[in-house]
Parts: sequence; structure tokens; C-alpha cells
Amino acid sequence: MLVAIASIVAPGSLHSQEAISFDELKVLLDKYFAPELVSDIEAALPKSPFDVWGFDAGDYSGDGFNDLILQIRMRRDRGRRMMIYHFVDVEGILEVVREEAVDFIELPIDVGVTIGDGTAYVLAKRDEKGWNFWGRRYRDGVIFLHDHRETNASEAFQHESYRNFETLSAVDRFLRTRNEQEVFRSDYLTVPSYRRGRHISAGYARTATARKAANILKGAYYIDGEEDLRVGVRSAWDHDFLYFNILVVDDKVEPRSDKVDSIGDRVEIWLDTYLKADRITGGSKRGGFRLRSDSNIYGLYVDLCDVADRRPSVKIATTNLFDRSQNDATRRIRGVASRTDSGWALAIRIPFALLGFSEAPVDRESLLELGATIVVEDLDNKWRPEELSRVATSENFDHTKPATFGEVIMVPNSMHYGESANIFLPQVQERLEEIGL
Repeated sequence: MLVAIASIVAPGSLHSQEAISFDELKVLLDKYFAPELVSDIEAALPKSPFDVWGFDAGDYSGDGFNDLILQIRMRRDRGRRMMIYHFVDVEGILEVVREEAVDFIELPIDVGVTIGDGTAYVLAKRDEKGWNFWGRRYRDGVIFLHDHRETNASEAFQHESYRNFETLSAVDRFLRTRNEQEVFRSDYLTVPSYRRGRHISAGYARTATARKAANILKGAYYIDGEEDLRVGVRSAWDHDFLYFNILVVDDKVEPRSDKVDSIGDRVEIWLDTYLKADRITGGSKRGGFRLRSDSNIYGLYVDLCDVADRRPSVKIATTNLFDRSQNDATRRIRGVASRTDSGWALAIRIPFALLGFSEAPVDRESLLELGATIVVEDLDNKWRPEELSRVATSENFDHTKPATFGEVIMVPNSMHYGESANIFLPQVQERLEEIGL
């Protein structure tokens, strides 16, 4: 199981399937590091006796020099704890940039480390049904979570879930357990939504960008590269509203007006507020998927109008019957469209009351995932309506099939989407304390 999954994530070398001493490790490290760098490693590790259970050398800091990931177990530890050390070459010195403890389930080989594709991975068996894989990178003093993969198996299906915190891409994939035949796959972008006005530091991606050919739902032939059409999406929330900022690179802007027969550039925002169970399967244990419209689906069609004096026009489609508060909320939708040097932008606010919430549906202790896909229609010549192109933040998107939606991630104030740590922060804090700040 470990070898098969490791080949999916990062095909680096998996060293040491049984414990070795540090002296034996030094011999193996000789071909990767100069003697003084091996001394750096030894100086940073515990002085108490330990065994080495795995390591890999490679570059995950992007500077072209070898870095190291190492897993050890203290000999006096009667528990099931593995210590993981991330070493990075910082100006010719191998420094520990991250130290963490990972528990194994049954055997020490239930935890592994590897480096591949410029990423340092920690692999850990979660239980008899699945594994977790965390991939981290280091840049400019910051070590951050690059991606995470989780597998989970049931009697009928295997579910593979992948999240990339740099590109904000995601994949959910389901296979039959008996023959590993793929029965459903959804590739999409995740859009983190932070409280409005909150400062987000380096290491956390904010903008989800649809730029791949697979994001083109229609009219790929008429799109001439990324400068012709590229879509970036950001989001934020406050007590009453969900905000989207949609940035479109478009070499020719032909805005659609609110007239019945008008054609041209416009935006569709599709939201799925289904919270009862998993939004893809609907909680089905037999592998059913939400492939037809059900409750709590909302679509907003936003016509740009003249992208100047007139505000965008918004039309709403939903599978629900609106109550009085939702009808009132439609009048509080606001949008502003403007031209930019590279195309156009749309900022829009959507009342949570329209979506059936009395306030922002934010959990204080966990991330909340809502189905969400942004679609941009692009037409460069209004006299050739057949040359319309559609780009979405979900591949194979179909608004009648909620399982194909992407996600907006509601992030509470105490959390981020992803992980990031500045290794120089303790030194900065210490210096500030010294000068009385």
C-alpha cells in the first residue's frame, strides 16, 4: 500500500525500511552532503539515543542545493511517536526549519518520508482504511504546506482527496474497491474566504486562477492563450455578506447588457449550500453522487452592462422557493464592474440571507466548505455569437449536477487555509522584547 501511494505523490527514494544508527546514516549521507553539513545535522538532533527510520535528500527550497527530511524514534520512547525533521540549506548551513511528531498505528513503517517534485512529504497511515500525505516547501524563510492528499477506503469505494494550497486546485476521485475502476472524478478550484479586512501573511494563497485548457467549458478554439482569457477569483465575508472579487484577463471587452437579446461578456456565480452531509455524495454509503439538482442551489447571472456608469444587472435562479427574507435580500445584492489594464473586474456582495443563513455560516474551530463555481462568458465579437467561450473554476462543470461544483472555504478568524511558518519569527519577537516593544 505504501509503495503504491508514494508513487502517486512524490517519486523520491524511500530510504530505511528498518532502523539504522546515525553512524550508518552518515555513510549514506556522504554522497549528498559535505562533511561539515553532516555535522550540522548531527548537532541539531537530540543527544539521547535514537534510531533512524527514514530519510530522503533533495531540493525543496528551490535553490538547487540538497535539503533533507529525516525521521527518527527515540530508543527510550515507549509510545508510537516518530520525530520528523526538515533540514534546509540556508546560506551553506543545514538548519532545522520544521520539527514535528507523527504517531504510527501499528509499525514504525506506517510513517515514511520522501522528497519529490520540489516538495518534502510525510506519509502516515491514518487507520486501516486510509493514509495521509503532507507535502511542504520552503521559500525565503517560510516553510509552508504545499499540498495534502488523503485516501479512505470502504467496502464499496475508495476515495482520494487532494488539495493544493499554492495553486488552490483540488481533486476528489472515487474508485470501486474491487477493481479500482474510476467511477467519479471532480477537478476544481478552492477559493478561501477570509473575514473582510483581515491581513493574510505570506505563505497563504488568496487568488484561485482558472487558466488551464480543462477549465474551458466551451469555445476553446476561440481562446488564444492566457492573455485572451484568464479568470482569477478572491473571496471575503462579514456578518451579513459573502463577497467575490473576479479579475478577468481579456484582450477584448464586449460587456453584455441587461437587455433580453443582448450577448457578450458576463459572469455566473453558482453556490451550493448543502450542509447535511458530504456535498459530493450527499452522505450515500453506496457510492451515489449528487448528479441532479436538489435543494439549496443558487445561481446568479451577472450582466456587466457598460462597465462604467451603469451597475451590473443580476438575475437569480434557484431550486428553492424563496421566503420573505430571501426576497428582501435580493434587493441588497450589489455589484461593481470596471475596466482594467488587462481586461475587467467585477466586485459583488451576496447577502447570506439570500442563501438561507441568518448570518455568516462560519465555524469558529473548523473550515466550512460550500459548493461554489464561477463561470465567465467571453465574446470578442458580438456579431459572431457562435464564438462564445465559457471558462469555469470547475472542470466538467454542470450547474444541474452539484457534485461538479468547486468550493468556497469559509475560514474563521483563528485559522488559515493551509499552514505557514516563518522560521525567523522567534528571533524577531526576541529582538522586539529586547528593545521593549
